Amino acid sequence: MKAIYKRKKKLINKPMQLKMVAVFTAIGCTCALFQVVLVNFGLLGLAKSIPGGGTEVLSKARGMMAQNVLWTLAAMIPLMTCVGVILTHRIAGPAYRMTQHCKAIAAGEPVRPCKIRKDDELHDLCDALNAAIAHLAPSEDASEAQVQGETEPWALEDAPSLVQSERTPSATVVAQEVAKKEASA
Repeated sequence: MKAIYKRKKKLINKPMQLKMVAVFTAIGCTCALFQVVLVNFGLLGLAKSIPGGGTEVLSKARGMMAQNVLWTLAAMIPLMTCVGVILTHRIAGPAYRMTQHCKAIAAGEPVRPCKIRKDDELHDLCDALNAAIAHLAPSEDASEAQVQGETEPWALEDAPSLVQSERTPSATVVAQEVAKKEASA
């Protein structure tokens, strides 16, 4: 049975993730505070319309408003921070993995497919990266054949010439079909 890999480190790209979490938290808290203000404004309007009994509500309104704001912030900030870290983890992790994968290939390590967890985001980008690498670089099987002297070595500097020489009519047809789909969408 295949082991499932779970990243333990949640803040993989700390600056980017914290910036996104801060934006999520700020937006969530702003919306919640706006709602608190609207509710309190409505209650104050209702209190003013009550004959005789409205003065007691109006006298306690300032404290009630401050208490509502504090409770809202106390609930929203931790909640939005946790949700933000979890969501950004599913984006930053694959981005980090693909970056490390590209660096490993550039350093001359064997070319293997880049893999990310099934719950992560950016699967389309990972698949596109794998397709691009497969198109430009030999597979691991080709690397083994190379070791046995069956093929010529491939170098990163050869990539532009390889791309030009490996273009085939079928690749052109596929590119035209993709362009047609994008134009119709």
